[in-house]
Amino acid sequence: MTKLIAFALVVVAVAASASACITFTPPDRFLVVDRGADELKAITPEESKLWIRSFDDDDRGGLAFWHDALVSDLKDNRGYVVVRDGDVKDGAGTAGKELVLETTVNGRPMRELMAVFVYGGLLSDTIRVVEYVADKPRFDAEVDG
Repeated sequence: MTKLIAFALVVVAVAASASACITFTPPDRFLVVDRGADELKAITPEESKLWIRSFDDDDRGGLAFWHDALVSDLKDNRGYVVVRDGDVKDGAGTAGKELVLETTVNGRPMRELMAVFVYGGLLSDTIRVVEYVADKPRFDAEVDG
């Protein structure tokens, strides 16, 4: 029985840590410039950016809280316009929230696709944020990829 309990604890620990590891492979045109257990950064030759980050959430705010907090901060504090707001799922089928945002940087219209997911854990949840940023024409051409 002790071996069974030990095995179960190992399985739970592995499952909990698996949600924190980023295993995403970017589309072909993206060059990975930084990869860690909780972060991935990639760019295209035209400087479109893909950034995936994971954060611990000891307070367990949940998906609805973090979605609302992002929308509030991006609109009210950073001047973004929300173009689209909807539901999305990651490759494993985990529910998330997706935002398409627009702003102007140095006189250029920019678009950003942001998706947020929350993965439950034993001691804390993990928040994963996926961001894709490009100038508006490039965004429209690349976003489906």
